[in-house]
Amino acid sequence: MLSMIRSQMKWLLRGWYLLLICAIYGVPAYADFNVSTLSATDMITNIMTQIPFLMRLVTATAYVMGMYFIFIAIFKLKQYGESRTMMSHEHHIKGPLIFMAIGAMLLYLPTTVQVGMTSFWTEPNPYGYLQQNDQWSQFINACYIIIQFFGVIALIRGLVILSHMGGSGHQQGTLGKGLTHIIGGIFCINIYQFVQVIMVTLGVQT
Repeated sequence: MLSMIRSQMKWLLRGWYLLLICAIYGVPAYADFNVSTLSATDMITNIMTQIPFLMRLVTATAYVMGMYFIFIAIFKLKQYGESRTMMSHEHHIKGPLIFMAIGAMLLYLPTTVQVGMTSFWTEPNPYGYLQQNDQWSQFINACYIIIQFFGVIALIRGLVILSHMGGSGHQQGTLGKGLTHIIGGIFCINIYQFVQVIMVTLGVQT
């Protein structure tokens, strides 16, 4: 039963990825009938206008995966309780706890993002770039919003990778790979302050 549910979730995630890619690449093409007149700025702006809707889609997917992981955790806790009753040592408590933690973080994704950002910045300000109004700044702002969107996806992907540690026979380096996705996703979500830190470090900005 567990393997069947995992197989169905994999197909569901593949469908979401395919729908997401079609949405991202399809928006610029249908934003204007005369595609040849579209500039890079127009394409980025058209994609940016769809980001709130795509963000809702990604957040809803995170909620579904969170409930899935919590269901798996409860199922594994039941197996663990039965194995303890039969004096069996085939099951461990580590797996259910990992699935439960990952599921909770996905269900409370906005809080997870906020906690992640406050771990690196005292006062995170992911929307500080919205204060600029000239044309070049608007283009940069649109790029930042798109980067933030992919940062959320990277964060969710990192949590899913960490959930593999709850299963038996996970690959070596899973922890490092998952943390890399999570940290990179947090940097992308707070890209405005991250870029400021890099510029101050290089002496470009004081």
